[in-house]
Amino acid sequence: MNKLIKKQIKKIKEFALRYYKTLDETHGLEHAKRTVKLAEYLAKKEGAKLQIVRLGALLHQFHNGKIVEKFLRKIKVEEEMKNQLVHCVKCASTMNIHEAKTIEAKVVYDADRLQVIGPFGIIREIGYDIGARKIKFREAIKHTRTISQKFYNTLQTKTAKKLAKNLHRFSLKFWKIFDKWDKAKL
Repeated sequence: MNKLIKKQIKKIKEFALRYYKTLDETHGLEHAKRTVKLAEYLAKKEGAKLQIVRLGALLHQFHNGKIVEKFLRKIKVEEEMKNQLVHCVKCASTMNIHEAKTIEAKVVYDADRLQVIGPFGIIREIGYDIGARKIKFREAIKHTRTISQKFYNTLQTKTAKKLAKNLHRFSLKFWKIFDKWDKAKL
C-alpha cells in the first residue's frame, strides 16, 4: 500500500516539530518549513514522491535513523514507507549522501544544503557558528566558506545545481569583496 494514514502523518509532524522547537534559531521551525518548501519544489521538478519528500524533509534534522525508525515503528508505519523515510534521514548528511539510493533522499539532502549556499547561507552559517557553536569570527568566516563550497559540490539533483549556480556565483563575488575590505586593499 505504501501510504500513511492521516493520524500517522499528524504524529510524524508533531514529533518533528516538537524537536525543531528545541533547536537553535537557524535549525528551528523556520528551517523545518523552509526545508519542506524547497524539498517540495525539487521533488516536483525531479519527479520524486511528494509524501516521502515532505516527511523526509521534516525528519531530516534528526540525523539519526535509529531514533526516527523507532518512532515510525511505534506508530506502526508500513515497513517500506518506514525504510524510505529512514533512508532520507540517514542520507541527509554530507558523510552519508553517497549512500543515497533514491531521488527522494537526494531531494531532501539538497533542500537542506541549498540553505548554506548564497547570501542567505552565508549569514545563516556565520550566525550559527558564532552563536550556537561559539566559534570566533575568523574561524566562522573560514568555516562558512569551506562548508558552502563543500555543499555546493555535493548537491545531488539537476534542479538544485541549477538553483545553486547563481547563488554560488554571488558568494564568490561576495568573498572577493570581503577579502579586499578585510585587507583594506581598496
